[in-house]
This record gives sequence, structure tokens and C-alpha cells, in this order.
Amino acid sequence: MFNYVEERTESLALDLTYHLTPWDESVFHGNTAAIASIHVRIEREAEAPFEVFRDWCYRNRTKLVSCRLPQVQLAECGFLEKQGFRFIELNYRPVLAGLGSFSEDPEITVCSALPQDAEEISGFAAQIFTAGRLHVDPLVGPEIGNRRYGVWAANAFHRPDQRVLKCLMGGRIVAFMVVEQPTPASRFWSLVGLAPGLAGKGLGRRIWKAVLASHHSEGVDEVFTSISSHNVVVHNLYVDLGFRFPAPSITLHWCPFGSLRSSGP
Repeated sequence: MFNYVEERTESLALDLTYHLTPWDESVFHGNTAAIASIHVRIEREAEAPFEVFRDWCYRNRTKLVSCRLPQVQLAECGFLEKQGFRFIELNYRPVLAGLGSFSEDPEITVCSALPQDAEEISGFAAQIFTAGRLHVDPLVGPEIGNRRYGVWAANAFHRPDQRVLKCLMGGRIVAFMVVEQPTPASRFWSLVGLAPGLAGKGLGRRIWKAVLASHHSEGVDEVFTSISSHNVVVHNLYVDLGFRFPAPSITLHWCPFGSLRSSGP
């Protein structure tokens, strides 16, 4: 379910690569797709080759197409907006290098989640997020957004390239993290969250510092993650922890068949 075949439309005016995203099929009860790359060379002539992609979306009954562009690709962003795509968010990839200043918290245990934790953790993930790109898109909304986060967390227990961590206080799971290992000395926090009802109580900073200390004990020296510009609270938390923020990417959505909400936007 994590494999895909990349398609390409290339001309003197437009170079476009795209693919279906089968991992979201169960979430949307149908096909979704992503534009992997786009380069507009001659805008006045790019619409005709773009129709090849548009027809591909209609043939596949694609419910949602997403695209994430470097912020310098404003020309491509403007072109896609003329084709019906909508701006959704800025996406940041903050990075923290050097974890030696973080100390373990005696009240917090960080360890690998077990298969029997999957239902509880995926249940958390389906409840706690409100600022994701699907949640804030008025044509998609929180029902689909919640379902996607729940599936995301559940799938992580079966992916060889991901590890699910749980954070315990008093024997209770208070937070979880889906973690990837790009290199032996780096970690990517793919999905992170506090258990329901714990946000706003000052625990986030303590827990995240405990996880960073745990990473440091494993020889990790760099951590990076992904944050939506809509998630102001978490953005400030990462600034407080010392993460540095590079230039963001622009996220765009297009719903070829209109709103995915049962009652509209």
C-alpha cells in the first residue's frame, strides 16, 4: 500500500510528475494523488499539457490532489491556482542539531510502543489534531482529517521504516511519536502528539525534552520534523526547544469533483 507508480507529463512548456497515493485510499474511500514536482517553463503554453494531468485525475476518479512546493516556486504556485488549486498552508521542517543539553526526566519513560498499544495510540491520533492540512481545508474537513491521522498512526506499527515511541507517566501513555531514521545519527518525527485532554497543561515541553534526551542516549545528534503554519502553539514550542526553521514549503489542494464534506464547506 506504500508503493506507487510515478507518471510524467513533459513538454517545452511544462514538466509535471505525479502519482496516486494508495496509503490514503481507505481514508478517502477512493483515490487521491500528489504532484511530486512541477516546472512551468512557458506559462502561456502550459495549460494544454496540464490537461493531460487533469484528464488522468478524472479517469482515476481522484478525490483530492495535493502539492507541496518550495516557496521559491511562486510562478508554479500561481499557475496551479489558475488551474483550480487552493493555498492551504505553509509547511515548515524545523531542525535541531546537538542534543547534549537535554536531560532525562525521572517521571517520564520513553520506550518503544508495543503492538497491543496500537489501538490506543491510533485512537489518540484520531482525536487530538486540529491544525493539519486536511482539517483546515474547507472542502475536506476534520472528519477526514481525524480518520487520516488515526490510520497514519496504526500503519506506523507495520512499516519497517518507522518506529512508534510511547511516553509514560505513572504507567499511563501520555504521548506518542512516529519516528523515522534517515541516518544513524538523525531522527525524523513524522507524527507526534499528546494524549487527549493533556494539551495546555505544560506537559508538552517536558515530554519533548525527555524524548530528545532519549535520542541523545542512542547517539542521535539531529532531529527534524514537519509543522503546519496553522499550528502556532507547536510552532512556538519548537522555537522554545531551540529548533531552527528553514524556508517553508507551500501546500496546495485541488478537489477535482468538488467538496468532500457531506454537507459542503
